[in-house]
Amino acid sequence: MLGNALKFMVQSVLIGSFIYLVSLMILEPSKEIMSVWIASSLIGLATCAHLTKMPPPLARLIQLIVGTVAFTIVAVMNGWISATLSDILLYAASIIVIILIIQSVYIIMAIRDSKEINKKLNDK
Repeated sequence: MLGNALKFMVQSVLIGSFIYLVSLMILEPSKEIMSVWIASSLIGLATCAHLTKMPPPLARLIQLIVGTVAFTIVAVMNGWISATLSDILLYAASIIVIILIIQSVYIIMAIRDSKEINKKLNDK
């Protein structure tokens, strides 16, 4: 129950955030919003690696690299960080941590779902 509630809450925040950003783009187009959408789209494209016969750790590594590079470029382009090596490395490291946390949550949810499915199959 709690897992489903959390999943629905996260999905709702994602949908609400998207609607908010679309509204902003309609009212006042923004290079920042567009660049974040492009970076996010690249991560989504990298996620397609999971749909291939590629080993899951390699697919996750591709997501990690694409996400880190895409969002670090966006941060420099939009002036969120300076183009110094120390700022880029610190920002990239923070993006890596965030992506690893998100990937870990997905792995934990998949394991939990798998155990639940196996339990239901064994009960039959």
